[in-house]
Amino acid sequence: MSPLSDAELVAQSQRGNIEAFNSLAARWNEGLYRFIRRMLGNDEEAQDICQEALVKAYQNIDRLRDPAKFSSWVHHIALNLCRDWHRSSRRKMDPQPYYEEGDHHDLQIVEARGDQISTDHEAERTSLSDVLQSVFVQLPMEQRTAILLREYQGFSSQEIAQITGVPPATVRTRIFYGLKSARKMLLERGITEAYL
Repeated sequence: MSPLSDAELVAQSQRGNIEAFNSLAARWNEGLYRFIRRMLGNDEEAQDICQEALVKAYQNIDRLRDPAKFSSWVHHIALNLCRDWHRSSRRKMDPQPYYEEGDHHDLQIVEARGDQISTDHEAERTSLSDVLQSVFVQLPMEQRTAILLREYQGFSSQEIAQITGVPPATVRTRIFYGLKSARKMLLERGITEAYL
C-alpha cells in the first residue's frame, strides 16, 4: 500500500482526522525546520517557529483551498512567522552555521571540485562554509528567501511565488540578483574564480 498523498491527508484532516494531520506534520517537519533554521540562523527559535507553523496549519487547515499545495501553504505560514520574528526584535542573523552535516548545496555559487577541495582539507571546507554563511546572511531577506526555497527546498518559481506572494518573474529576479550579489561578495573575500 502506497502512502497517502498530501492532498488525501489534507482532505482527511479537514474532516477532523488528527492522525492524518500528524502524518502531514511528520512528512514536512524536517524540511520546514531546515528552511526556518536557514532563515533565522538560530536553532532554538527555528524549533519554536516550526512548531508554531505546524500548529497554525492545523488550526487553519479548513482554509486551505487546494489540498495538493499543502507544502507551499505551510512554508508560507513559516515565512510569515520568520518575518514577524525579524520584525519584532529587529534581530540580525545569529552567526551559528546554517549548513548542516551532509548539506552540500553551497547555493550553486561555489562548486567544490575534487582537485581543489579534497576531503583531506576539512578546515578549508569549513572555512569556505563560514564564508558562504557570512555572505548569505548579508543578502536581503527577499533574496535569501527565494534562494532557500529554490536551492534547499526544491520549489519552482511558481511555487515560490505562491509562498512569497509575488509574481514568478520577481522570484527569478530575486534569485538572479541574490546569487549575483553573493558571487561579488565571495570574490571580495578572496574566493577565486576557480571556486565560482
